Amino acid sequence: MKNKLYIFCNNKIKNLLISILSNYELKFIKLNIIEEVSQSIKANIIFINKKEELNLINFKNLNNNYLIISTLKNNNLKNNNVIKLLHTPLSIDHIRNSIENFLQNLKIQFHDISLDNEKLINLSNNSFCYLTKVELEILSCLIKEKVTSKNFIKEKILNIKSNIQTNSLESHLTRIRKKMIKIKTAVKIQAKNEKLLITI
Repeated sequence: MKNKLYIFCNNKIKNLLISILSNYELKFIKLNIIEEVSQSIKANIIFINKKEELNLINFKNLNNNYLIISTLKNNNLKNNNVIKLLHTPLSIDHIRNSIENFLQNLKIQFHDISLDNEKLINLSNNSFCYLTKVELEILSCLIKEKVTSKNFIKEKILNIKSNIQTNSLESHLTRIRKKMIKIKTAVKIQAKNEKLLITI
């Protein structure tokens, strides 16, 4: 199964991208709906070649999962110092290499596990399994934060208000733990009162 790469563009470069990024499953999305796409750890590429397209993007809301490639000269892209920005003209090899480097740096690792798009990989034995989007976001949050509150995950990832009683988070955690056991990782998710932590 190929890793997914989300590409936001309103121009005619799809065929070029399909040819230079044949190792990925490409999903093309129009720039005008970028605000509707939820922030996640997915890899996203934005291509801009018209000034009007700048108005479609709220750069302050983009996280480090976005690489912007722009053909505009002397534009005032308001980089939020988290997203990556490339200006063309660039060679095809340069574009491909830049995207590969960007994707490599997006991988999230902790001890013997790595998250690569939907894949949970044990780096010690090369076994892997696939995570759902929600499982991926929960585990990514835990790896990045090391310790976080259950309420934070409920509100920010599951979109559940903290005063609502539900077992939804526990159900997701149970499935994640089963998948971690399946790939024989030493990493554990522990719950202490209202806190969640990732440990070895």
